[in-house]
Amino acid sequence: MAESNQISDPYYLHPNESPSLILVTPSMNGRNYHSCSRAIKVALILKNKLGFVNGTITTPSEDNVKYVAWEGCNMMVLSWVHRSIDNSIIQSIIWIGKANEVWNDLKDRFSQSDMFRISDLQENLYQMNQGNKTVSEYFTSLKTLWDELSNLRPLPTCTCGSSTKIREYREGDQVIRNLRGLNEQFAHVRSQIMLMTPLPTINKAFSLVMQQERQLQLDVHGGNASETKKFASSTENFRGRGSSYRGRGRFNGGRGQISGSKFCTHCKKTNHTIESCYFKHGFPQGYRSKTFQNSSNVIHTVELEHKSSDSRQEQFGAASVNSKSKV
Repeated sequence: MAESNQISDPYYLHPNESPSLILVTPSMNGRNYHSCSRAIKVALILKNKLGFVNGTITTPSEDNVKYVAWEGCNMMVLSWVHRSIDNSIIQSIIWIGKANEVWNDLKDRFSQSDMFRISDLQENLYQMNQGNKTVSEYFTSLKTLWDELSNLRPLPTCTCGSSTKIREYREGDQVIRNLRGLNEQFAHVRSQIMLMTPLPTINKAFSLVMQQERQLQLDVHGGNASETKKFASSTENFRGRGSSYRGRGRFNGGRGQISGSKFCTHCKKTNHTIESCYFKHGFPQGYRSKTFQNSSNVIHTVELEHKSSDSRQEQFGAASVNSKSKV
C-alpha cells in the first residue's frame, strides 16, 4: 500500500527515469504541434507528471518542504519536453526555467493557426475518396482527420443533455461522410446503412462495409459458384472470335468483362460502347469500314488477275492462229 501511494504521488521519480528520455517521435515542430502536444500529454499522464505542464501543480515556496521535490520533478519534465522538441525551437525556450511556462509559450506560438488547420481538415474530409485504398486504409485515414478535428474543436460538456445530441450529430456526420467516399462497388451496402434508423456507429458501419469487401473478394477469386458460372458462360460467348480480342485486355475477375478495353453489348465488339455504336445508331455519311476496304481490295485484286488471265489467253490464241497459218 505504501508503494502504491508513493507511485501515485506526482513528486515521485522512478529510479529508471532519466533526463535523456524522449517522450515522442518525431520531434515537435511548427507543423505538427497539435499531434505532438497530444502525444506528450499522454506520456506525461502515464508518468503522473501532467500537472507540471498544465499548471495544476503550483510552485511551492522555497521554504516549503516540497520545494526540493518539486524542483527536481520540474527539471526532469523540462528535460523530457526539450528532448521532444525540434532543435530549431529549443533555442528560443532554453532559458525558461519552468515546464508549464515552456508549455504555454509553445501553445501561444503554434496553436494560433487552429483556424487554418481546421479549414484544411474540413476540406480534406469532404474531398477524400476511397480510390485505390482498401476499406480499412480509407476508414483509418478519415478517422485520423476526424480525431484531429475533434481535438481542435472539442464538444462542450454540460448536464442538460444537449452535448449528447451534438455528439450524436457529429457521429452521424462521420458515418455519412465515410460512406459517401466509398467506391461504387459498395453502393448497395452504403444505401442499406444510410436507410437505418438510427444510423449505426462509425465502427459498426465500418464492420458492415468490411463484410461486403470480403464477399467481393471471394466472388472475384471464384469463391461464389454463381460467379464461376457467369465467367464460364462469358468465356464461351467470347470463344471462337479468333484474334479480334487478342492483345486487347484480359478477363477481369471472372465477370466476363475485358479490362483495358470498351465493349459494346449491341454488336459484341470492342473499342466502343452501345452509346456510340454505328450498327445501332447508323453509320455516318461517307464512312468506309476496314472490312469494306479490305473486301474492295480483294475484289480489285481478283479483277486484275482475271484481266491478266484473259490477256494471256488472247495472246495464246493469237499465237496458235499464226502458227497454223504458217503451216
